[in-house]
Amino acid sequence: MAVRYALSERLMIKGRLAYKLFVDKVISTLLLAILLVGGILAYSGMLKENYPDLEIPQAIITVEWPGAAAEQVEKEVTKPLEDALNGLQGLKKLQSGSQFSYAVIAVEFKSDEPMSEAMQRLRAKVDEGKAEFPGAVKTPLIEQVSVNDTPVIEFMLYGSLDDTGFSQVVKTIEKRLEAMSGVKKVDKGGYRETVVHVRMLPDRLRSLKISPSLVRQRIEEANLDTSWGEYDDGNRIHRLYLAGRFDDIKTLQQLPVARLSDNRLVRLEEVALVYKGLDKVKSETYFSELGEPFTQGVSLGVKKRPGVDTITLINEVKTAMADYQTQGFWPEGLKVQIISDESALIDESFANVFGNIWQAMLAVFIILMVLLTWREALIAGAAIPLTFLGALMILGLFGYTLNTMMIIGMVLALGMLVDVFILVMEGMHDNLYSKRLRFQDAALATVKTYAMPAFSGQLTTILAMAPMMAIGGVDGKFIRLIPITAVLCLVLSYLIAFLICIPLSQYLLRNAKETQMSTVDTLTQAAGQALQRWLGRFALRSRRQSGAWVAGSMLVWVISIGLMSTLPSLLYPKGDGRNLAITIELGPNATLAQSRAVAERAGEYLATRPYFENVTMYVGKKSPRAISSISDQLLLNENPNLVGFSALFVPKHAREQLAYEYVPELRTGLNEALADVAGVTVLFTPEVGGSSNDDPLQIVLSGPDMAQLSAYASELQPQLATINGVTDVRNNLGAWQSQVRLTADREALNFHGITEQDFASQLRLAMEADEYGKFKLAGTEDDLKIRLSTYWESRDEDIGGPKSHAEISLFTPSGELVPGGNLVEYEIDAVPPLYTHAQTQRAITIKAKVDGITVGEVISQLEPQLSAWQQNWPEGYHYNYAGEAENAEETYGSAGIVFVLAIMMVFAVLTLALGSFKQPLVVLFTIPLALIGTFTGFWVFQIPFSFPAMIGLIALVGIVVNNAIVMLDTINGHIKAGVVLREACARGAAERLRPIIGTSITTIVGLVPLGLSDPTWFPLCFAIIFGLLASTLVAMIVIPAMYMLVSRPVTEKPAQHYVGTN
Repeated sequence: MAVRYALSERLMIKGRLAYKLFVDKVISTLLLAILLVGGILAYSGMLKENYPDLEIPQAIITVEWPGAAAEQVEKEVTKPLEDALNGLQGLKKLQSGSQFSYAVIAVEFKSDEPMSEAMQRLRAKVDEGKAEFPGAVKTPLIEQVSVNDTPVIEFMLYGSLDDTGFSQVVKTIEKRLEAMSGVKKVDKGGYRETVVHVRMLPDRLRSLKISPSLVRQRIEEANLDTSWGEYDDGNRIHRLYLAGRFDDIKTLQQLPVARLSDNRLVRLEEVALVYKGLDKVKSETYFSELGEPFTQGVSLGVKKRPGVDTITLINEVKTAMADYQTQGFWPEGLKVQIISDESALIDESFANVFGNIWQAMLAVFIILMVLLTWREALIAGAAIPLTFLGALMILGLFGYTLNTMMIIGMVLALGMLVDVFILVMEGMHDNLYSKRLRFQDAALATVKTYAMPAFSGQLTTILAMAPMMAIGGVDGKFIRLIPITAVLCLVLSYLIAFLICIPLSQYLLRNAKETQMSTVDTLTQAAGQALQRWLGRFALRSRRQSGAWVAGSMLVWVISIGLMSTLPSLLYPKGDGRNLAITIELGPNATLAQSRAVAERAGEYLATRPYFENVTMYVGKKSPRAISSISDQLLLNENPNLVGFSALFVPKHAREQLAYEYVPELRTGLNEALADVAGVTVLFTPEVGGSSNDDPLQIVLSGPDMAQLSAYASELQPQLATINGVTDVRNNLGAWQSQVRLTADREALNFHGITEQDFASQLRLAMEADEYGKFKLAGTEDDLKIRLSTYWESRDEDIGGPKSHAEISLFTPSGELVPGGNLVEYEIDAVPPLYTHAQTQRAITIKAKVDGITVGEVISQLEPQLSAWQQNWPEGYHYNYAGEAENAEETYGSAGIVFVLAIMMVFAVLTLALGSFKQPLVVLFTIPLALIGTFTGFWVFQIPFSFPAMIGLIALVGIVVNNAIVMLDTINGHIKAGVVLREACARGAAERLRPIIGTSITTIVGLVPLGLSDPTWFPLCFAIIFGLLASTLVAMIVIPAMYMLVSRPVTEKPAQHYVGTN
């Protein structure tokens, strides 16, 4: 009696719980409110970006050694640092570039390394390496960089100001912007720093017999502040402080330099020009908007810190700039204009993607209206945005940013999550109208009938998608938010379907009158009956006939694989980014004036292009948008022979082509405009999407001698350029520069009493304007550099060395002059502008872009000849492929493993759910059927296989398997009801025709807008669309046939009526 009572009590509790969850409106209303409010708040508060800000641990280490030659920097700075860093835990890539006065080392860790720990280990190793640096080397600067480290907003400052005032206000703005918490750095273009110049007069030095080294020594000795401790006079303690640093130009001018034999004091102003002025011109910046003439100014490019909300930061920077214009330091006549704004591009991208998702949702709702009644379609349609809001709420709580990857995950899940809403609504419709149950009973019956089949279907789809989260490398991290979002949407859709849609549907369905069979119902019923008859007469007439259909489908699958193998593959298709960078490189010894003349001619052509919104011109440096990867930061990006352009395309609707499709026209136009300029190369860097904007084709040549490597590169580059579709072929070294290599005559130096150190110092002072201390400014303002140089009349007002080496004479300790030519021997030689390393070895990287051809196709053409060449190379020289080829190997290998893992996980769940090893094989047989459609569709339309297509294939597994599961469930139900095998298979396919077609149509309709809106995601969407088309059509025949082959015949007995899961 007690046991019976306890059992009854448990059943009552279970019944009350079921009533509360699936009938009562309180819990469902609360959940609805939480998802609505939480989703809206999450959307308004989430960080918004175009693409994910990948937290890949990577850094740039910059070490300055003023005046050191590139080869000297390589030996004494780069090598010790590389030795310390090589073998660092988690290290993936180690690259470096050693150039005049600087060593730049790029460190990239594996993508799964924790950011903070990796950077901590890096700093510790840098501290080890710098212990071996020479004394004059400055402290290494370690800068953590993002995968895409370009400015998020750029301003142009211009107006009618004097040069010094302009320089000071730019410096003030830079400091204030960099003080903002989200700003990492402000890059300046065309900026000249205010410094204190001490320009020695050679004639005065000669007449007074004063060595330049003595002038340098006196400035360094006198420019000193120091504490002398404390003095106690018995009454109080006084702190003693020597205030010796220069803080006034007059004080510096009055500095005693030497006392002559007649006891006359020589001050600095007698032997040098001392003044506060601008540094020498290194680069210039101009801009043009909507075809207007170029205006000169200073550009400020704001870079953000990793993890900072791009749109919020840009708005804060805009507000700050507007505020600065009202403050006292902003001079009259200074104007500012925004020349690049990433927030506008993000808003435009979001508008496009959200437009796609709303179009998809509207199209799905229309399909639901056709498949269901308007009431049920309204409920199912409203559940879709509710699911997305719930996903935003949860993703926002976990700190994810709102970006394109998240939206694509939602679009991908759209077709899959609609299925569970259709399933539930059809169940309610059947129980309310066909079986005439009360709402409470109909709701509980729907849950009982459909909860487990829907759970199995969603689980298999989730298990197919989840392994995508494990794809490694930068590209795996780049797309990781797609499967995370899709899986979350699928989980939420299941909960919303049963906990919200069913209870709240009583507002629309409780009092609705029974409807007559619609035209769609009539058509689908007739189509199902026709399919059932056809299957019985042909595909399912006998096991032999079924085997023939299965074998035929396998043959078609094999043929489709053969067709697919003929297609090229790439990592990402090109997208329609609005930014374009152009780099024009003159001969290695070109002057800034020559570069300016070339820039004016090229700028005149570019500014008049109707598809450009604005154009920014850089003379003496590359465009910031041309420095698109960490390896680009190792190169010479600021040099007199460089000209850069940043162009912003008008929005997509205002032009006829995708942005990158204008590159051939621009290349032809610039080549014509510069046809009479010798030695000019023009490179284009369009914004084409993907996880990196680096060149896709890269060949790394490694070996001990740079001259030999350069010779090999010179042989390979013309060969590469002959391949049709390969453009912008060059190497990361550039043209070799002429160098006058001086060798001191030690005997001559000894004869004149000049030490090697003094000899080097005097030559340096004659040629360069180096920093020898700081000029003190009041308050917290940054002190000015004191630059010491020689004033050569042959240079007029320009800062720099003499035009003729014959002008240089050196002082002996006694004050006598010795012509420099008597103390040295020299030879003119060609040297590389920098020494580049890859994994601590000297290396040259040949880079190129591809258009109309894939990297794989280029490598297949080039590899035989390159391999043959290597046979004749000396020992220690080799080559390897980097760029897209290297990334694709890692990404596709990881994605292939994930694809197999997804199938194995689905198989394991199906085996447990169906209690059979044979039936899961039937379900998995839908995968090759779907691949027939994908492979054939790609071949027909000649779509290259890509990483997004691979993502589509993995998602496709979950969709088609879900359809097959419910078909098998229906067939098994008929078998249990006593229907003979052939009839059960035919009925199962016929009864699942409408739901499968409905799911396929909604999925296809949801993906079409996204696929057509952006070339990047076209392969992903159409891999699923082609696969679904084939699977929907072929699976209705082959799956029942396959079921017949793996099942034993059922002895015919009186059949019971089986109501399948609609």
